Amino acid sequence: MSVADWAQAIALGVERQDGDVLARLFSLHTKSTRRALATIADPSERVVKAVLTRVALPSPWSDMTVSYVRCGALLFGHASKRQAPSEAWHQAFEALQAAASVFLRHFLVLAPGRWALPLLRALMLDVRWVAKRADEAANAAAPPGTRRAQAHLEACARTLNRGFSACVADRHPVLHESKKWGTYAMVNLVFGTYFALKSISLCKNIVRALDAGDLPPLSAYAAVDVVPFLYYQGRLAFMDEEYTKADEALTLALMQTPHTAPTLRERILLYLIPVRLLHGQRPNAQLLAPFPRLEALYAHVLEACRRGDVRTLDQTLSDAAYERPFVRLGVFLALERVRAVCITRLLRRVWRHEGGGTRLRLAPMAQALQWIGAADDALGAEWLIATQIAQGRIKGYVAHERQMLVLSANDPFPCASLTMLRTL
Repeated sequence: MSVADWAQAIALGVERQDGDVLARLFSLHTKSTRRALATIADPSERVVKAVLTRVALPSPWSDMTVSYVRCGALLFGHASKRQAPSEAWHQAFEALQAAASVFLRHFLVLAPGRWALPLLRALMLDVRWVAKRADEAANAAAPPGTRRAQAHLEACARTLNRGFSACVADRHPVLHESKKWGTYAMVNLVFGTYFALKSISLCKNIVRALDAGDLPPLSAYAAVDVVPFLYYQGRLAFMDEEYTKADEALTLALMQTPHTAPTLRERILLYLIPVRLLHGQRPNAQLLAPFPRLEALYAHVLEACRRGDVRTLDQTLSDAAYERPFVRLGVFLALERVRAVCITRLLRRVWRHEGGGTRLRLAPMAQALQWIGAADDALGAEWLIATQIAQGRIKGYVAHERQMLVLSANDPFPCASLTMLRTL
């Protein structure tokens, strides 16, 4: 396919308002598009305009197409071999940004605009991909020790935000034709970019805009948009230590994720496992079997929780081989809180060993806690038991003068069962 044929197909897609066709044509990952754009030897605006003069593209599609062709020529044409990678990717990003800006100005006033949503998503995916590669090239060319730059990804985030605003703020009277149906697709792109930039606090602005957006119910959107949104919603709640809310969002995401998407299931389970551990549940072997990396990462933590082995948990969290990935993934603080679950599990084992009655001497529990390294002395052990009661992990009270633990006759250890997480 020549550039002229490619541009002619664009003109036909615009005339028919076929967003799916335009999304394939305006995608740097479509092989036919790459081959067509690679035929442009000179990516200058003057030459590209001359090539496209034979195709009658309406405004603003003509300006958008010129910038897009320049981007593709800089990446796949002969010009890419004559420049340093950092310069080629930077210029390609600027050209693609120009194309995206032209499209977003048109998309903002397009009514009805739902037909153009596939094109919006394809274009924004390209912007983010080129931004990442441009930053990688710039960092590779920078002197050693230079602070890692993300200037292109930051500019990309602003562009994605414009796309999100155009969708969520659409006021078309016919909901079926509204651009609001592209809102969650754009939210997922924005969230992913904010997470990559470590600008998590900016996600709250998006959440507030969603709350005020008068959108269709989340269940009305396609699963391909809903599942990533629930995943990010769960991660945001996880980072805010709202573990019940995180559990709800991540569980819904996992239930709606097909087994044919193992990468996404693994990402969801990465954060769902610590949340469920905090609630006294652990995943079964069948659920973790398809994810050997996940199984290896959490193996010692899960075994420590099963046995109530606080010492093993502490050693695992202090081992650099585990501590570093836990910190990098953002689950370390939650796993530190899992220590309370281990203590509950240990106390329950002692209670069962002592006969499982409603009255238990504190001495055996104190000895177990001191032996496992959870307490320094009997007073510290008693404080830990009182803390467990205050947290609702043990139903009962401490009779300090008698050195007894008085337990409820009905389910005295409600959080210590460590039931198996259903295979979803």
